[in-house]
Amino acid sequence: LGQVYKCVTVSPTTKKKQEVAVKVQRPDVEETIALDLYLLRFVAPLARKLFGLNTDLEDLVDTWGVRFVDELDYKKEAYNAAKFSQSIAQTPLAESVFAPTVLAELSSRRVLTTEWVDGRRLDECEGPQVSKLCSTAIVAYLTMMLETGLLHADPHPGNLIVASDGRLAILDWGLVTSLPPKLQVAYIEHIAHLVAKDYEK
Repeated sequence: LGQVYKCVTVSPTTKKKQEVAVKVQRPDVEETIALDLYLLRFVAPLARKLFGLNTDLEDLVDTWGVRFVDELDYKKEAYNAAKFSQSIAQTPLAESVFAPTVLAELSSRRVLTTEWVDGRRLDECEGPQVSKLCSTAIVAYLTMMLETGLLHADPHPGNLIVASDGRLAILDWGLVTSLPPKLQVAYIEHIAHLVAKDYEK
């Protein structure tokens, strides 16, 4: 959907330089996605009938499409990253996990500029720190799911970076989902029943 470039900004007043990541949306991507979604929605009832599926494929395409279209709005992505940063700052993970700071004055709906994070992908790290980092990532995602309610929904290895200071950076906040408190409580109850081996409840 977009291409990321490493750039350097220079402050007009202090002349201070800063390395930044600039994500630029590919040309005509909205039209391409709209056509793809239209075709998928057109084919969905035919596929359901042909394969005898008992699934509302049209609704599945619609739900998927909403998330896809949301990913095209980099202002929403900037908002999601800022909301995560605010909420995680109120938890014990404040010094361990972060989202790169967005430079709002250099961002728009189709261009997103954030601080550049020097580091390595989590899946490329080695040694004794890996277990700790993986535990940190798991706790971060459980915290999002069960406490803060804003869940990063794109946790592939390229989006989990171990920064040079040892903190875990979570990149790409375009694909998220919100969990209402009622659902969070239901998840907590399910986990409690699993831990207690109380499978009937």
